[in-house]
Amino acid sequence: MSADAAPAPLRVVLLLPLEQPLLKRAANVVRDGAAAVFASRKGEVSVSECAYATDAVLAAYERCVDKNTHWVIGPLSRADVAALAAAKPAIVRPTLMLSPLGTTPPVPMAVLSPDLESEAEAIAQQAGEDACRKPLVVEASSAIAARVASAYVSGWRERNAIALARASLASRERWRRDTDGWRQSGIDCVLFAGGSATLQELRPYLRNMAVYITSASFESALERTLDWTGVRIADSPWVVDPDRAEFARYAAGTTTDGADGLSPTLARLYALGVDAARLVLAAGRDSLPAYFDGAIGHLKLRDAQYRRTPAVGEFRERSLVRISP
Repeated sequence: MSADAAPAPLRVVLLLPLEQPLLKRAANVVRDGAAAVFASRKGEVSVSECAYATDAVLAAYERCVDKNTHWVIGPLSRADVAALAAAKPAIVRPTLMLSPLGTTPPVPMAVLSPDLESEAEAIAQQAGEDACRKPLVVEASSAIAARVASAYVSGWRERNAIALARASLASRERWRRDTDGWRQSGIDCVLFAGGSATLQELRPYLRNMAVYITSASFESALERTLDWTGVRIADSPWVVDPDRAEFARYAAGTTTDGADGLSPTLARLYALGVDAARLVLAAGRDSLPAYFDGAIGHLKLRDAQYRRTPAVGEFRERSLVRISP
């Protein structure tokens, strides 16, 4: 190759569950986010899609990945990430997996994930900085709510001497009595763990109490958040501050499945695709960056897993305004 010849393109495989009915929409959106980034670097990267069906992630990896692959992005689901990490493919190339693993991934794999635990820790810290004197974790009935509630308690314990009380949300008929009781006992802020539909109904009962949430409670459009004014949320910067200049070139328009715009849930997946692509481009033929200012948060690589610090925002009459960091 002459001194003036361009280097060979970076070869990237997108290993996504595009043939799994329950995950196809999510996989499409992650792909769209990555594609928006790669489109801005044409000629520098060669991207191939490797779709796979249920229980077929290992076979797909072995089919699509060879010694000339520089990076693999995926899989997407927790089950597929765990299956790939436990497997021993004949050829293993640097792989950026997109769900939590729960343990250090094998070399040369790494993990990038918009986890709820980091959001719960960040918003619990924000509540402490806002001088909540007597906070309460209010937990709806679901596995995700239980995870968020536990992370609230853990995050609060690390920074505050006062214990964080925890209450399960009872049937709606008891909401007025329960919230009146919280208010009379001095509860001044609520760390809510539950879905957006439940928060939408509960919000009027929480007058005179500050409310803090994670992305698990923000699933519907901003137009439905008029009564959420004052609620504070930890979420991906892409959702909290979508007008940031560095995001503009990758902005989501009409997705490949024909949907105009994205719900908050899908927007987070799009941001995940954006960050995955930006990270492998930053790494090139070398190692992943130790620090990265991403669309899903400020990222720090430790033990081959990206820990993130999400953004904190506040709802104000059908808008979301970033307040930190």
